[in-house]
Amino acid sequence: MKIQITKIVGASTLTFEVEGEKEIDALSKAAAFTTMPDQCGMCQSKNVALDSNKAESFTFVKIRCLDCRARSQMGQFRDGSGIFFKKWEIYQPDKDAAPKEDTG
Repeated sequence: MKIQITKIVGASTLTFEVEGEKEIDALSKAAAFTTMPDQCGMCQSKNVALDSNKAESFTFVKIRCLDCRARSQMGQFRDGSGIFFKKWEIYQPDKDAAPKEDTG
């Protein structure tokens, strides 16, 4: 069974097609797209965009707020059975970087 989902995210209209051997499989895959955020979970702005980046062999997909810079990253179930969107977080550059030593 094939299912098409049309979702408006910010200024973009996205169309997804999912397929499953059984109806329940297709509907399960489609559920993640129907719950894709269409507004910021922090400031409630609808000024959001689908974004992605690559690091090494990984591809990261997220919904990013163009107003407050918060983001909701897409996750994938370990068994590969589907996707989900994580809790919104405020972008903090270099939050995992080690503190710089004072050389003065």
